[in-house]
This record gives sequence, C-alpha cells and structure tokens, in this order.
Amino acid sequence: MNGIHDMGGMQDMGPLQYQKNEPVFHAGWEGRTFAMTFATTPPGFRYQIELIPPEEYLRMSYYEKWLTALVELLLKGDMITRAELETGKPVPGTRKGELLTAAKVQEILFKGTPSPRQVPVVAPLFQTGQQVRARNINPVGHTRLPRYTRGKLGTIEMDYGVSNFPDTRAPQLGDKPQHVYAVRFAARELWGEQASPRDSVYVALWEDYLEPA
Repeated sequence: MNGIHDMGGMQDMGPLQYQKNEPVFHAGWEGRTFAMTFATTPPGFRYQIELIPPEEYLRMSYYEKWLTALVELLLKGDMITRAELETGKPVPGTRKGELLTAAKVQEILFKGTPSPRQVPVVAPLFQTGQQVRARNINPVGHTRLPRYTRGKLGTIEMDYGVSNFPDTRAPQLGDKPQHVYAVRFAARELWGEQASPRDSVYVALWEDYLEPA
C-alpha cells in the first residue's frame, strides 16, 4: 500500500525532532497501550495502522496510532463491544480472551513473537553476494517493500531464513512462507549523486519483492 506510513525518502516532511534522554513512555497511558497490544497480539496490527487516514496519521503520536489500531481490531474481532468501549464496563456474553496477569507479563515480553518458520520450502531463490533488483510494484494492501527501494539495484548480504510473507499474512489471506534477505543498497543508488559514496542502506526483503538483476 502506498500510504503516508511509508515516509522513507519523502521530501519536505521537516527535520526529525530529537529528544535527549527521551523516556520509554511519555505518559502512563502509553505504557498501558503497549501492554494491551502485547496482551492481545491482534493479527493485522501493522496493516490496521496503515489504514488510518493520512491527516490523522500525521497528527497522531506514535502510541496514539497503536491505540487507534488496537481498538479497531478488538472491535472487529468481537473481543469488545462498542458499548464496552464507551462505558468501560464489561457486557455479559461477549467473547473474552485469557486474562493476562502481571506474573505472565515478563514471560511473554521475553518470549516475543518470533516470525521465522521451520517449514519445508524450496531452496532459496537468491544467494549471498547476488545482485538483485527490488520489484517496481504498487500493492493495494499491506507491504514491507519501501517505495524508495522499488526498481533499485541491491546486493544480497545475508539470508535470514524463512518467514511468512506479510502481504498475505497481514490481511489474513493465508501464509506464504519464503526466504527473507538482508539487501544492501548503495546510498547513491537510492538518493542520487548527492549521497555519500561510502553509505549504504540495508533492508530486509522477502523473495516476492525481488527479481534477478
């Protein structure tokens, strides 16, 4: 999806505002939003963030986006009702997940949500050191292929193994496990002659995003 969320390489978006000694959470509700998201781990979370209208996306803070996406997914998944959301009180008979206790939080956070899949697949399509080109495509749904890499030449630096393809996984269209690679792009390939000849950008890309150069 070509949306405001894919801001890499965009011009005239203003400088990055760096905050020295920035806290992990600026307010208590941000920490609670983080905890609720990990407690529920709703499928398609990143895709739901991408569906936020551009004017709202630019206005919102980081965790406002998280909270907005989380609420929409909880409503879509019938984990909460609109009445529960507005009143803050449970409605009998609605679907509820397993209660996440404080004792389970550390275990879940350290376990994480690993994406590599140990499944039988064909041999990798590309090899380390091979030159590839990021496909010049414009998907209508979720994608992890940044716009600034599309049509650009890069080199396979590492094979990360097998993982589900996000373009089908996020919208719940099914699994499509395939190899993911660290692809190195020269800065000048991406940004032109004004970029430093010594700089490179490394991007994790699935096989369906790549083609032989």
